Amino acid sequence: SGQASLLAEFATHRDLLQGDFEDSYSNLTLKTLLLLRWAAAHCPSAPFLLKADDDVFVNLPSLTSYLSSFPSPLPRLYLGRLHWWVRPDRDPRGRHHVPAA
Repeated sequence: SGQASLLAEFATHRDLLQGDFEDSYSNLTLKTLLLLRWAAAHCPSAPFLLKADDDVFVNLPSLTSYLSSFPSPLPRLYLGRLHWWVRPDRDPRGRHHVPAA
């Protein structure tokens, strides 16, 4: 099964983090919170954490330059992309569907 393969991967490499929720677009917030909680518990001295999907380009020189502009230690900072003046997609067939509830 898929779960057995994941357990075997974890047993070999210890490189997986799995939450008790469906891996879906609507659960990205849960996935992000799981990662942040894990990192806070297991990597408390890490100067920063990067979460990016496999379809995202990360400009490492620009990111490195930006992060090095802060005094040490780095402040608590969460960077992301804000979409201003965008209405929620109420079409249940859409990838970015947001239910009215």
